[in-house]
Amino acid sequence: MRKRVATLIAGVAMLAAACTSTSTSGGSTSSTSASTTSTTVDTTPDTETASTSTSTTVPAVIVFTLRGDGLGPFDLGVAPGGLIDALTAQFGPAQADLPQEYTQYDGVGGFESADGESGFTHPFGRTVCWEFGFCAEFGGAAATSLVFVGWTYNTDPEARLASTSGVTIGSRWSDFPAMNVNAGGCYTVGGGDIDGIDLTLQSDGVAFGSYDDLGNYVESIPPPEQVTVTFMQTGEVPIYLLSDC
Repeated sequence: MRKRVATLIAGVAMLAAACTSTSTSGGSTSSTSASTTSTTVDTTPDTETASTSTSTTVPAVIVFTLRGDGLGPFDLGVAPGGLIDALTAQFGPAQADLPQEYTQYDGVGGFESADGESGFTHPFGRTVCWEFGFCAEFGGAAATSLVFVGWTYNTDPEARLASTSGVTIGSRWSDFPAMNVNAGGCYTVGGGDIDGIDLTLQSDGVAFGSYDDLGNYVESIPPPEQVTVTFMQTGEVPIYLLSDC
């Protein structure tokens, strides 16, 4: 933008008649007239100020809230690519990426691996895990048509992820009284749920399940201050079929 700061009038036009002299030679008289002209001076350089700005776009951090029907902004049923890319961008490359085929129909709507050790609700699966204990599960009727079907989370000392009410690995039942805790379990290991998420619970005192002197199984619910969350999961995930509990 051109900006004229000042206009200076350096002179004012004048007309003066002066200095009339008489010459003795030739008897003629001559007169001299002097005039002064006006000049306009622009003291502002003819430059234009340029405005520059630098714009830096910072990708928004995704909050991967643990949900009963998904993870953060990703619902169960989405394709693998976007979810895996988002997790990788925030937590680094996956530690493991394991495709799995469940070739044996189990007769009750599920499928088993060829060795009979694991079962799943789909004939094809894929488990993608990160080093802090989170795994995304994908399943489908074919290896080329997998979708996000569930997740598991455990063994994270930094508790990077949490449910909508704040429950994470290491949370105490006494700190989250809304937690549903089931009676009975496998010795000091029990189960429950919160926010639509299934929980595996560990008691450091009273057992969830035990046997009396007559061999009868006795269900118990330990005091809340003794119960800690050790494992969280939702949706459809592979299961180990050879467990003794």
